[in-house]
Amino acid sequence: MSFIAAHPQAAIDRFDALVDDVRTEFGSDGLMANVERFISAERPEFIWDGRFQEHYLGEWMGDDDGAQGLHCILILSHFRSEFIVASCVVDGDERLHSMTRQRAYATRDAAEKAFQSAIGR
Repeated sequence: MSFIAAHPQAAIDRFDALVDDVRTEFGSDGLMANVERFISAERPEFIWDGRFQEHYLGEWMGDDDGAQGLHCILILSHFRSEFIVASCVVDGDERLHSMTRQRAYATRDAAEKAFQSAIGR
């Protein structure tokens, strides 16, 4: 089965909220360095959470036994003022397991064209 789902609630860039959360938790000293540490550690999750379109690609055919029940999803996302097309591996509860590919675009139009091209439309 092939489908495209829209996620309008996730179309908001969460970067500013991340900066505010880090400032609240750790203060303003070294703020952007702390933000960059969080992004380095959690970038795939920020991209996944910022998705506003997704397309089911099929079952994940990984090499390990833990791959059973995982699915490939192509997403169109927005994070840190970039539009991102990414391939993701998720479980049945839509929890991100890995991000196999990601590419950033400066405009939504360019990202949407890449997204549509990747799904063959």
